[in-house]
Amino acid sequence: MNQRRLFQRKIVLFALICVLLFPLFVLSQPATMNSAGGKLARLREEYKLSEADLGQIDPTSVSMKLATFGLQGAATNLLWSRAIRYKDREDWTNFDATLEQITKLQPHFIEVWDFQGHNVAFNISVEFDDYRDKYRQVIKGFNLMKQGIRYNEKEPRLIRRLASYIGLKIGRSDEKKYFRPMFAADRDYHAPPRDQNPLTGTRYEDRPENVTDNWLISKWWYQQAENLIDGGIASMSTMNPFLVHSEPAMQQIQYARSLEQDGKFDDKMRDAWKQAAREWLAYGLRPILTTLGFEIRLEDVERLKKERDQAYDELMAIEPGLLEKLRKQRIADLSENERKAMDKNPDDRTAEETKLADEARSKTIVRLEDLAESTDIKQRSKAIKLAEKYFDYAARYRVASQYKNFTINYGYWKNRAETEQTEQLQRVRKLLYDADKSFIDSDIPTAEQQYREAFALWREILDTHPELLEEETFVEDLREEIDRYRDLMKQVNEDRSPTLPDDFPLLDVLEMISSGRPQSG
Repeated sequence: MNQRRLFQRKIVLFALICVLLFPLFVLSQPATMNSAGGKLARLREEYKLSEADLGQIDPTSVSMKLATFGLQGAATNLLWSRAIRYKDREDWTNFDATLEQITKLQPHFIEVWDFQGHNVAFNISVEFDDYRDKYRQVIKGFNLMKQGIRYNEKEPRLIRRLASYIGLKIGRSDEKKYFRPMFAADRDYHAPPRDQNPLTGTRYEDRPENVTDNWLISKWWYQQAENLIDGGIASMSTMNPFLVHSEPAMQQIQYARSLEQDGKFDDKMRDAWKQAAREWLAYGLRPILTTLGFEIRLEDVERLKKERDQAYDELMAIEPGLLEKLRKQRIADLSENERKAMDKNPDDRTAEETKLADEARSKTIVRLEDLAESTDIKQRSKAIKLAEKYFDYAARYRVASQYKNFTINYGYWKNRAETEQTEQLQRVRKLLYDADKSFIDSDIPTAEQQYREAFALWREILDTHPELLEEETFVEDLREEIDRYRDLMKQVNEDRSPTLPDDFPLLDVLEMISSGRPQSG
């Protein structure tokens, strides 16, 4: 009887297992060439969560054996070590193959794509002598990161890294003179065939093909990362919101600067600066959430300061003289030794008296909330609200001014974008560009005259806009211009020295640069 029940129970369990196998098969059916697969396979494809095809990894390798046991991390570390060895040996064929294996194993580990993309574009490229070979490696690094974005298209960190690398490597490297025109003319990069485009099928597939300048492409990628965050698709995480939202406009500024450096003093360049000014102002008007829980706008700094000071003045006006009265009362409440320590010359105090004076001073400080609480009962509610208003505006002003002046130097770049559009500044830029060209062509008299006119005009501009000297980038550019003028003076001066003329109009600026004094006011 017991055996019969046991047999029946086995039959029931077996039947249940068979029933459960059917929905499991429907859910987990793998994708094939003719079918999208089960529900899980379709979801993995929709959210880009499917791992790479392990069949593309060498089936006899240690990496494959580790991967099949779920140890992709260990396999990746093994391959990473091999890649470093191949790089040291300059074995680029095996290096490229190893990178390919790594990305097959860990397509959703963005640090792999970032590290390897940077490694190829910045480190491997410099191993080649010919700038054309260097450029090919740079593009290979960019394309490697675009493959990573294909698997991680909702990850703003990887997108921002690619944006940064395109701007820096093409626009600021030692080879930028060659890289910028090569990049702008590279149709294989900007408009690859659909079956060769790493971004086919992603939200980034339709990047405008007519945009080919490296700074504008960098700007476009920064905008994509910003859109992910603004659209709630990705979180800000640990990224600085002030930098995230400033970078698209900053790349527009870099684009305008690059046109000047290329000698393109035309309407296109002026339009670029106008666009930069508009975008920078839009950034300044953008509400940005701070870590303190409130929003600020960088354009509101002066308004916040005015509101803060107004709240303070209104609080003081409720009972004029109350602040000093409370302070005198607190001084009177000090002990005799505390008052003596405070009155004594700081240089004549002993260590004990110094400590006593500091403690006494802290006791005499009247905080605004204490002042508000001490006002007449009829005005106390108003005073407390004004004190709260003051502290709120003070906190907002402190944070806004900190980011405006130090984090991204908002005020400087706003003024720079507006100033660069003026005819006066465009004239000095063109004079310096022409002077450099005349110097290269060995037309020394013309170059000297153009330099003299340019620096005389710089004197007028800096007298009108001294705030330009507050930015390190501007000062460095100006120093390089003066250094080129020094090189020319070696051929003008009889003793072949780089000594500048006695009437050089920027001697005070040169002294400031040489002394290393801070440029900020």
